Amino acid sequence: MNPEFTEESTSVPIGDGQSVTIDPKQPWPSAYRGSRYSLVSDDDYEEVVVKWEQRDLKIFTEPPKGLRRAMVLAGKSGGRGIFRVTADGEVLTKVKADDYSNLDQAPVSSGWIPVYLGTVQGLRFRDVDLDPEIPRDGIAVWPGFPFNHGETWSVGDDASLTWKWKDYAFESAFGHPELVDRYKTYRPNGGRIYLTETGHVWGNIDPDTVSTGRGPEIQQAVANWKETAEKEGNAATLRLVNRRLVATSQTDDPSDGLLPIHLGHLSHFDNGTVPRPVVDDQTYFKLVGQYEQVY
Repeated sequence: MNPEFTEESTSVPIGDGQSVTIDPKQPWPSAYRGSRYSLVSDDDYEEVVVKWEQRDLKIFTEPPKGLRRAMVLAGKSGGRGIFRVTADGEVLTKVKADDYSNLDQAPVSSGWIPVYLGTVQGLRFRDVDLDPEIPRDGIAVWPGFPFNHGETWSVGDDASLTWKWKDYAFESAFGHPELVDRYKTYRPNGGRIYLTETGHVWGNIDPDTVSTGRGPEIQQAVANWKETAEKEGNAATLRLVNRRLVATSQTDDPSDGLLPIHLGHLSHFDNGTVPRPVVDDQTYFKLVGQYEQVY
């Protein structure tokens, strides 16, 4: 299946039970979030390609037809640059205020304006499975990208689900008790979960502090993952998971890092309701628009 990009409107919650319809090329009125990719030129490819990267590691794939054109029409120079994909498959980018034709609709008039482009499905990368089989019983080690992949949400002690960035914290417009409960089954004190554009849910789990009785389940998931990856000669997933373990270790030792664990699919929780943050502080847009890429 080739990736598909569609220029279509989307509905965005804005609080008090209300939502607004956003058309392609309009300013994005919510949190700028999602998996991070780039449309780039590379010496190894004749055409523009989609790039995922984490530090020195770069992986490329063919872009969906129409995406570069949409980037150009939105105001991106040459149709190149960073774009994000939300858990609902919405494609977002940032456009310089001076190059943006809909600036009069934006919440700020300078810097980089978050812009909605459309939706994407079927984005795939060779050797990295972004849409793996859903664990039928228990959990599995997450085989997809363990960095810059998925919306980052925080599960609080009070069972809330909040999208956070710097000093900003925006709660979801909806309740997600089943999703939160699923995560707390393994990490009762809360933490971060990641929601990908294919609807998968993964999170960091510490094998040493996992909920009582769940240790053997984690160990079995790791054993199954290793056996399968080695049997299939899947060096990419072995390298990616090891990199995640090192990055989340206090000592740069993968043996005491946090495991990226596949917890399931959004369709299995809360009637498939996708979390959607409500931005209730307009100063957010000024800060997030200071640079094209923010962390």
